[in-house]
Amino acid sequence: MNRPKELEALQELARVATREALKEYEPVPEEWRENLTLGTYFEGDVRVFELYVAQEKPANAIVISSARVDRKTKAVEVAITNLKKKGTS
Repeated sequence: MNRPKELEALQELARVATREALKEYEPVPEEWRENLTLGTYFEGDVRVFELYVAQEKPANAIVISSARVDRKTKAVEVAITNLKKKGTS
């Protein structure tokens, strides 16, 4: 598989898994939506797709989700941060 198509396929796996994981959480606050950004980086055979709220200083970005996709096994792990689980106070 060529690299751009592989990355697109892995990104789609991450998108579906992230969308499913987010169902358990309160919606992303409206004021964050206009600055939502998808970042991608590589860690060996793992591709990490982060959904975050961009800030003026990159160190202040608010990470909402991090989906780690193994390019060989296609296994996906999603971590959600900075959002409340539905039904919690």
